[in-house]
Amino acid sequence: MPSKVDPLITNEVYHIYNRGVDKRVVFGDKKDYLRFYQSLHLFNSKDPVINFDFARARFKNNQTLEKLVEFHAYSLLPNHFHLILKQCSDGGVGEFMRRLSLGYTSYFNQRNDRSGSLFQGTFKRVHVATQEQYQYLFAYVNENHFVHNLDMVREICHSSSLHYQKLATSKLIDSSLTDQYPFEANIDLARSIYSRRQEKYITKSILE
Repeated sequence: MPSKVDPLITNEVYHIYNRGVDKRVVFGDKKDYLRFYQSLHLFNSKDPVINFDFARARFKNNQTLEKLVEFHAYSLLPNHFHLILKQCSDGGVGEFMRRLSLGYTSYFNQRNDRSGSLFQGTFKRVHVATQEQYQYLFAYVNENHFVHNLDMVREICHSSSLHYQKLATSKLIDSSLTDQYPFEANIDLARSIYSRRQEKYITKSILE
């Protein structure tokens, strides 16, 4: 029996995720991370988007654009990504993810002289229905590097965690969203996990 697929409803929040086909690496270096991070920003518009360069030129012109989705959290790891999004308009998440997947795959394939699909089918989504679920996912996504025990040095293009630690500012996150309707972001829990991860990382570095 096929698994149930959560419908995408405007003003509802979703955990969106996907990984590379055959679990392959999709972010090989900083240039890849930056390209995907920039794509998250540039493709988030209700206006038609032709390609990455078209979207970048439009944003440089300081046009005020209506968004397809609202970012609450994100995490990019070598072979997969996690997003927490609120759909801002009907079909917003689907259109945004279509642009993101096609745009980044085109860039990655051209850069690596390959062809074909990069991600494992259609993106996966889980409807966030309760405050408790949101709190868990907010910490899980922001600190997903900790979940996978990755000791990589993180930058703002890797995770929204640094935004919530006030160590960097992410252009994806609306800084006015302290209480991110319809749920309150449990920033303290994410900060606690981040602090414990940093202590572990520093201790390991000293021992080595």
